[in-house]
Amino acid sequence: MVLEALVAVLREGGFEVEPVPTGAAGDATRLARELAAEGRVETVFSFGGDGTAREVAEGLLGSPVALGFLPGGTANLLAIALGLPRDPVDAAAALCRGAVRPFDVGLAGDTPFLMMVSTGLDAHVLAHLETRHKWRFGKGAIALQGFSEWWRYDYPDLALTVDGEPLTSTFAAVCNIPFYGGAFRLAPGALTDDRRLELVAFQGRGRAATLGFAADLLRAAHVNRPDVVYRPAGEVLISAPDGAAVQVDGDVCAERLPLQVRLAPDRLSMLTPAAPGEGRGT
Repeated sequence: MVLEALVAVLREGGFEVEPVPTGAAGDATRLARELAAEGRVETVFSFGGDGTAREVAEGLLGSPVALGFLPGGTANLLAIALGLPRDPVDAAAALCRGAVRPFDVGLAGDTPFLMMVSTGLDAHVLAHLETRHKWRFGKGAIALQGFSEWWRYDYPDLALTVDGEPLTSTFAAVCNIPFYGGAFRLAPGALTDDRRLELVAFQGRGRAATLGFAADLLRAAHVNRPDVVYRPAGEVLISAPDGAAVQVDGDVCAERLPLQVRLAPDRLSMLTPAAPGEGRGT
Protein backbone atom coordinates (compact mmCIF):
# COMPACT_ATOMS: atom_id res chain seq x y z
CA MET A 1 0.00 0.00 0.00
CA VAL A 2 1.07 3.57 -0.67
CA LEU A 3 0.50 4.64 2.93
CA GLU A 4 2.75 1.89 4.25
CA ALA A 5 5.47 2.88 1.76
CA LEU A 6 5.17 6.53 2.80
CA VAL A 7 5.51 5.69 6.48
CA ALA A 8 8.53 3.49 5.77
CA VAL A 9 10.30 6.18 3.74
CA LEU A 10 9.63 8.91 6.31
CA ARG A 11 10.80 6.74 9.20
CA GLU A 12 13.93 5.80 7.29
CA GLY A 13 14.48 9.53 6.70
CA GLY A 14 14.48 10.23 10.43
CA PHE A 15 10.87 11.19 11.12
CA GLU A 16 8.88 9.45 13.84
CA VAL A 17 5.51 9.33 12.10
CA GLU A 18 2.10 7.94 13.00
CA PRO A 19 -0.63 7.98 10.33
CA VAL A 20 -3.97 9.47 11.43
CA PRO A 21 -6.97 9.23 9.07
CA THR A 22 -9.52 11.98 8.45
CA GLY A 23 -13.17 11.20 7.98
CA ALA A 24 -14.84 14.51 7.13
CA ALA A 25 -14.17 18.06 6.00
CA GLY A 26 -12.44 20.03 8.74
CA ASP A 27 -10.87 17.00 10.40
CA ALA A 28 -7.42 17.83 9.03
CA THR A 29 -7.61 21.37 10.42
CA ARG A 30 -8.68 20.16 13.85
CA LEU A 31 -6.01 17.44 14.03
CA ALA A 32 -3.23 19.78 12.84
CA ARG A 33 -4.26 22.45 15.34
CA GLU A 34 -4.25 19.92 18.19
CA LEU A 35 -0.81 18.63 17.21
CA ALA A 36 0.58 22.15 16.95
CA ALA A 37 -0.83 23.03 20.38
CA GLU A 38 0.84 20.00 21.96
CA GLY A 39 4.26 21.42 21.03
CA ARG A 40 5.82 18.00 20.49
CA VAL A 41 5.89 17.74 16.69
CA GLU A 42 8.26 19.17 14.13
CA THR A 43 6.25 18.51 10.96
CA VAL A 44 2.73 17.47 10.03
CA PHE A 45 2.58 15.60 6.73
CA SER A 46 -0.53 15.93 4.60
CA PHE A 47 -1.19 12.98 2.27
CA GLY A 48 -4.02 13.91 -0.06
CA GLY A 49 -4.99 16.68 -2.42
CA ASP A 50 -4.50 20.43 -2.39
CA GLY A 51 -7.67 20.88 -0.35
CA THR A 52 -6.37 18.61 2.41
CA ALA A 53 -3.09 20.54 2.49
CA ARG A 54 -5.09 23.77 2.80
CA GLU A 55 -6.97 22.34 5.79
CA VAL A 56 -3.73 21.24 7.49
CA ALA A 57 -2.19 24.66 6.84
CA GLU A 58 -5.18 26.33 8.48
CA GLY A 59 -4.54 24.29 11.62
CA LEU A 60 -0.79 25.02 11.65
CA LEU A 61 -0.90 28.72 10.77
CA GLY A 62 0.61 30.81 13.55
CA SER A 63 2.68 27.92 14.91
CA PRO A 64 6.30 26.90 14.13
CA VAL A 65 5.21 23.41 13.01
CA ALA A 66 6.02 22.76 9.35
CA LEU A 67 3.71 21.33 6.71
CA GLY A 68 5.02 18.52 4.50
CA PHE A 69 2.88 17.90 1.41
CA LEU A 70 2.61 14.38 -0.02
CA PRO A 71 0.57 14.60 -3.25
CA GLY A 72 -2.36 12.23 -3.48
CA GLY A 73 -5.21 14.25 -4.95
CA THR A 74 -6.72 15.32 -8.26
CA ALA A 75 -4.56 18.25 -9.34
CA ASN A 76 -1.68 18.50 -6.82
CA LEU A 77 -0.79 22.03 -7.91
CA LEU A 78 1.03 22.57 -4.65
CA ALA A 79 3.47 19.81 -5.56
CA ILE A 80 4.21 21.57 -8.84
CA ALA A 81 4.72 24.89 -7.07
CA LEU A 82 7.08 23.32 -4.52
CA GLY A 83 9.05 21.37 -7.12
CA LEU A 84 8.02 18.04 -5.61
CA PRO A 85 7.76 14.76 -7.54
CA ARG A 86 4.14 13.89 -8.34
CA ASP A 87 4.58 10.39 -6.91
CA PRO A 88 3.91 10.61 -3.15
CA VAL A 89 6.63 8.12 -2.18
CA ASP A 90 9.21 10.01 -4.24
CA ALA A 91 7.94 13.25 -2.71
CA ALA A 92 8.40 11.81 0.78
CA ALA A 93 11.98 10.87 -0.05
CA ALA A 94 12.63 14.40 -1.34
CA LEU A 95 11.19 15.96 1.81
CA CYS A 96 13.38 13.77 4.03
CA ARG A 97 16.29 15.69 2.51
CA GLY A 98 14.38 18.97 2.48
CA ALA A 99 14.48 22.33 4.20
CA VAL A 100 11.86 24.43 5.96
CA ARG A 101 11.05 27.74 4.30
CA PRO A 102 8.49 30.50 4.99
CA PHE A 103 5.39 30.29 2.82
CA ASP A 104 2.88 33.12 2.39
CA VAL A 105 -0.77 32.34 3.11
CA GLY A 106 -3.74 34.24 1.72
CA LEU A 107 -7.10 34.85 3.35
CA ALA A 108 -10.42 34.76 1.50
CA GLY A 109 -12.57 36.33 4.16
CA ASP A 110 -11.59 34.17 7.14
CA THR A 111 -10.62 31.16 4.99
CA PRO A 112 -6.86 30.61 4.54
CA PHE A 113 -5.53 29.52 1.14
CA LEU A 114 -2.12 28.42 -0.10
CA MET A 115 -2.53 28.68 -3.87
CA MET A 116 -5.37 30.89 -5.07
CA VAL A 117 -8.89 32.12 -4.65
CA SER A 118 -11.04 32.70 -7.72
CA THR A 119 -14.59 33.44 -8.74
CA GLY A 120 -16.38 33.29 -12.05
CA LEU A 121 -16.90 30.29 -14.32
CA ASP A 122 -14.48 27.96 -12.50
CA ALA A 123 -16.07 28.52 -9.09
CA HIS A 124 -19.51 28.16 -10.67
CA VAL A 125 -18.45 24.79 -12.13
CA LEU A 126 -17.10 23.49 -8.81
CA ALA A 127 -20.22 24.66 -6.98
CA HIS A 128 -22.33 22.50 -9.32
CA LEU A 129 -20.00 19.49 -9.30
CA GLU A 130 -20.89 16.53 -7.10
CA THR A 131 -17.94 15.84 -4.81
CA ARG A 132 -18.25 12.08 -5.26
CA HIS A 133 -17.77 12.52 -9.02
CA LYS A 134 -14.63 14.59 -8.45
CA TRP A 135 -13.21 11.90 -6.14
CA ARG A 136 -14.08 9.10 -8.56
CA PHE A 137 -13.28 10.64 -11.94
CA GLY A 138 -10.86 13.45 -11.04
CA LYS A 139 -10.07 15.98 -13.75
CA GLY A 140 -12.42 14.22 -16.17
CA ALA A 141 -15.42 15.02 -13.98
CA ILE A 142 -14.33 18.66 -13.71
CA ALA A 143 -13.84 18.93 -17.47
CA LEU A 144 -17.26 17.43 -18.22
CA GLN A 145 -19.00 19.68 -15.70
CA GLY A 146 -17.01 22.63 -17.03
CA PHE A 147 -18.20 22.07 -20.58
CA SER A 148 -21.80 21.81 -19.41
CA GLU A 149 -21.67 24.98 -17.34
CA TRP A 150 -19.63 26.90 -19.93
CA TRP A 151 -22.38 26.32 -22.48
CA ARG A 152 -25.04 27.99 -20.33
CA TYR A 153 -23.04 30.40 -18.15
CA ASP A 154 -24.20 34.04 -18.44
CA TYR A 155 -20.95 35.79 -17.36
CA PRO A 156 -22.22 38.16 -14.66
CA ASP A 157 -20.06 41.18 -13.91
CA LEU A 158 -17.74 40.93 -10.92
CA ALA A 159 -17.22 44.17 -9.01
CA LEU A 160 -13.68 44.37 -7.61
CA THR A 161 -11.74 46.94 -5.64
CA VAL A 162 -7.99 46.32 -6.00
CA ASP A 163 -5.87 48.26 -3.53
CA GLY A 164 -8.52 50.97 -3.56
CA GLU A 165 -9.07 51.03 -7.36
CA PRO A 166 -12.38 49.82 -8.87
CA LEU A 167 -12.31 47.13 -11.55
CA THR A 168 -14.92 45.06 -13.38
CA SER A 169 -14.34 41.57 -14.78
CA THR A 170 -16.13 38.29 -15.44
CA PHE A 171 -13.41 36.09 -13.89
CA ALA A 172 -10.94 36.98 -11.16
CA ALA A 173 -8.18 34.97 -9.51
CA VAL A 174 -5.98 36.19 -6.66
CA CYS A 175 -2.92 33.96 -6.75
CA ASN A 176 -0.10 32.98 -4.42
CA ILE A 177 1.45 30.47 -6.87
CA PRO A 178 1.85 30.69 -10.65
CA PHE A 179 -0.02 27.51 -11.56
CA TYR A 180 -3.65 26.81 -12.35
CA GLY A 181 -5.43 23.71 -13.67
CA GLY A 182 -2.14 21.83 -13.96
CA ALA A 183 1.20 23.27 -15.04
CA PHE A 184 -0.42 26.30 -16.71
CA ARG A 185 1.05 29.60 -15.49
CA LEU A 186 -2.00 31.73 -14.81
CA ALA A 187 0.01 34.17 -12.64
CA PRO A 188 3.57 33.78 -13.99
CA GLY A 189 5.12 36.24 -11.55
CA ALA A 190 3.59 34.82 -8.38
CA LEU A 191 6.00 33.80 -5.60
CA THR A 192 5.17 32.13 -2.32
CA ASP A 193 7.51 34.21 -0.16
CA ASP A 194 7.34 37.78 -1.54
CA ARG A 195 4.52 39.01 0.75
CA ARG A 196 2.19 39.91 -2.09
CA LEU A 197 -0.52 38.31 -4.19
CA GLU A 198 -1.10 38.50 -7.94
CA LEU A 199 -4.44 39.38 -9.57
CA VAL A 200 -5.57 37.95 -12.90
CA ALA A 201 -8.86 39.48 -14.05
CA PHE A 202 -10.50 38.39 -17.33
CA GLN A 203 -12.93 40.98 -18.70
CA GLY A 204 -14.14 39.06 -21.75
CA ARG A 205 -17.66 37.76 -22.07
CA GLY A 206 -19.15 34.77 -23.87
CA ARG A 207 -17.98 31.37 -25.06
CA ALA A 208 -15.72 32.56 -27.88
CA ALA A 209 -13.81 34.98 -25.67
CA THR A 210 -13.45 32.33 -22.96
CA LEU A 211 -12.07 29.82 -25.44
CA GLY A 212 -9.60 32.43 -26.66
CA PHE A 213 -8.49 33.16 -23.10
CA ALA A 214 -8.07 29.44 -22.41
CA ALA A 215 -6.07 28.91 -25.61
CA ASP A 216 -3.78 31.80 -24.73
CA LEU A 217 -3.37 30.45 -21.19
CA LEU A 218 -2.12 27.15 -22.63
CA ARG A 219 0.73 29.00 -24.34
CA ALA A 220 1.26 31.54 -21.53
CA ALA A 221 0.14 34.46 -23.71
CA HIS A 222 -3.04 35.39 -21.82
CA VAL A 223 -1.44 38.20 -19.81
CA ASN A 224 -0.91 40.14 -23.06
CA ARG A 225 -4.61 40.09 -24.01
CA PRO A 226 -6.41 43.46 -23.97
CA ASP A 227 -9.25 41.91 -21.96
CA VAL A 228 -6.93 40.70 -19.16
CA VAL A 229 -5.68 42.74 -16.20
CA TYR A 230 -2.62 41.24 -14.52
CA ARG A 231 -1.04 43.06 -11.60
CA PRO A 232 0.30 42.66 -8.06
CA ALA A 233 -2.38 43.03 -5.42
CA GLY A 234 -2.19 43.68 -1.72
CA GLU A 235 -5.90 43.59 -1.01
CA VAL A 236 -8.84 42.72 -3.26
CA LEU A 237 -12.48 43.22 -2.35
CA ILE A 238 -14.86 41.24 -4.58
CA SER A 239 -18.24 42.73 -3.76
CA ALA A 240 -20.64 41.46 -6.45
CA PRO A 241 -22.62 39.53 -7.50
CA ASP A 242 -23.85 38.93 -3.98
CA GLY A 243 -23.84 35.26 -3.02
CA ALA A 244 -21.72 34.07 -5.98
CA ALA A 245 -19.53 31.02 -5.42
CA VAL A 246 -15.80 31.23 -4.71
CA GLN A 247 -13.17 28.49 -4.93
CA VAL A 248 -10.10 28.22 -2.73
CA ASP A 249 -7.31 25.81 -3.63
CA GLY A 250 -9.60 23.72 -5.84
CA ASP A 251 -12.57 23.43 -3.48
CA VAL A 252 -15.71 25.50 -3.05
CA CYS A 253 -15.21 28.05 -0.29
CA ALA A 254 -17.65 27.99 2.61
CA GLU A 255 -17.84 31.78 2.27
CA ARG A 256 -19.45 33.53 -0.71
CA LEU A 257 -19.34 37.02 -2.18
CA PRO A 258 -18.82 39.70 -1.02
CA LEU A 259 -15.33 38.70 0.09
CA GLN A 260 -12.11 40.44 1.04
CA VAL A 261 -8.90 38.76 -0.14
CA ARG A 262 -5.58 39.61 1.47
CA LEU A 263 -2.40 38.12 2.94
CA ALA A 264 -2.53 36.51 6.36
CA PRO A 265 -0.28 38.29 8.88
CA ASP A 266 1.41 34.98 9.75
CA ARG A 267 3.43 32.84 7.37
CA LEU A 268 3.41 29.07 7.25
CA SER A 269 6.52 26.94 7.72
CA MET A 270 6.68 24.67 4.64
CA LEU A 271 8.95 21.66 4.23
CA THR A 272 10.33 21.83 0.69
CA PRO A 273 12.91 19.96 -1.40
CA ALA A 274 16.40 21.09 -0.55
CA ALA A 275 18.44 23.25 -2.88
CA PRO A 276 21.90 21.95 -3.83
CA GLY A 277 24.12 21.93 -0.75
CA GLU A 278 21.18 22.45 1.61
CA GLY A 279 20.11 20.04 4.34
CA ARG A 280 16.88 19.34 6.12
CA GLY A 281 15.61 22.18 8.27
CA THR A 282 13.84 21.84 11.60
